Amino acid sequence: MNTLKRSVFILVLLCLTAHVKAQFDAHFTYFREVENLYNPAAMNRDSRLDVTGSLSMQMAGYRHAPVTMYIGANTALPFDRMRHSAGVSLLNETIGLFTNQRLIFNYAYKIGMGKGWMNIGVQGGVMSEQFNSSGLKTETQNDPAFPQSEERGTVGDLGAGLLFVRGEWYVGASATHLNFPHVEFGKTSGSTTRMDIKPTLYLTSGCNIALKNPLLQIQPAIMAQSDLDFFRTDISVRGSYSYDSAMFYIGATYSPGISVTALLGGKYRDVLIGYAYEIYTGSQGYLNGSHDLMVKWQTEVDFFKKGKNVHKSVRYL
Repeated sequence: MNTLKRSVFILVLLCLTAHVKAQFDAHFTYFREVENLYNPAAMNRDSRLDVTGSLSMQMAGYRHAPVTMYIGANTALPFDRMRHSAGVSLLNETIGLFTNQRLIFNYAYKIGMGKGWMNIGVQGGVMSEQFNSSGLKTETQNDPAFPQSEERGTVGDLGAGLLFVRGEWYVGASATHLNFPHVEFGKTSGSTTRMDIKPTLYLTSGCNIALKNPLLQIQPAIMAQSDLDFFRTDISVRGSYSYDSAMFYIGATYSPGISVTALLGGKYRDVLIGYAYEIYTGSQGYLNGSHDLMVKWQTEVDFFKKGKNVHKSVRYL
């Protein structure tokens, strides 16, 4: 690993001394697979169509525990030598009586840079926050201190990011909620409450390390995120074994002050499947961890090849 790569990894690792607090953005153990949720530039690595779904069930055993579902797709666009890429993502997160929904559109442009290339990405979308009062139980019926009907607020959301790739190594930097969005509740009841959402900064890096045995690889990755109030860092390492059209991997992720996670999964042809169990290092106990499921499908889409039956519609695959 050269000096530049070492410097980036050291920069991210220095973040481990920061204090950990609550976060607004949903967290996924498989952050590498859902990276364009946080960074719109994390697309078009190999000009293939990429469809990813992930389900995160946090704090198992607790009532009203967070459950987050994500599905996203992105691909290179068929003009200007595939330098342009676009993607769309849907996120649904429930935490107690609150529901957070996001519709996200990403665009990125690829430029050559030395022996590598860089993506410059922008993100735009809509965020909806909902409070469901039907599950609220109070000592006094129709207590005016609490909303008596469903409250919902919708606001636009903006983000931007960069991704630099050189060979088997990459580094990314991005920011979400750059427009400082805020959602207002209680307009229907006359008592308005405002929820302010601060921008969140992300720094990611990772690589593929080939071993003497060509069937084996080690894949370290790091993600640090902060809104200058909370801070979280995830350090992940996977070891993979590939044979023919199949690949199997095991791995672990460590988030200082928060959790340790075990990962297990595999790939057959174009489908990658993964499962992770996160154990919190606090007082929750190892049985009250978080379950993460991930499925990724990738396929070649040759927009320029001529002739009949070049490729099938995604709907029929």
